[in-house]
Amino acid sequence: MNLQLKNSLILSGTLILGIIIGILVSGRIMHSKVENFRNFYTERGFNRQIMRVIKPTPKQKKALQPLLQEQAQKNQALFNECRKKHHALMESFREKLKDHLTKEQMTRLDKMEKNMRKRHGNGFPSQRKGNGGNMNKRHHQNMPPGK
Repeated sequence: MNLQLKNSLILSGTLILGIIIGILVSGRIMHSKVENFRNFYTERGFNRQIMRVIKPTPKQKKALQPLLQEQAQKNQALFNECRKKHHALMESFREKLKDHLTKEQMTRLDKMEKNMRKRHGNGFPSQRKGNGGNMNKRHHQNMPPGK
């Protein structure tokens, strides 16, 4: 194998490897940003993000805790209400679609929605009380002690 071909193969391989690594890193960064957005709408996530930004003193932390908890509960309630309204809107849309789509098309739509739920869950924090929403392991690891 001549030297020019060898160098071209090495350069091409390096370029392809760099592209693959770039795609993977970009996907991970995007996933992290989406998780931060999701967690902001849980009580724990809201408190954690606000505390991380303001870095309160221990005295401030004690005074701020009730305020943060109240605001976090309001945020989550508003978000849950919005989610319920969106769900109702989408159900109404599905009912209207039934008049215009074939059974096969509706089946494909159902399959798409099922795959999306499987891949992304419902995409946002759970409405269940007591678990702080749909949080991942990384979120729990970043929680301040006592939470």
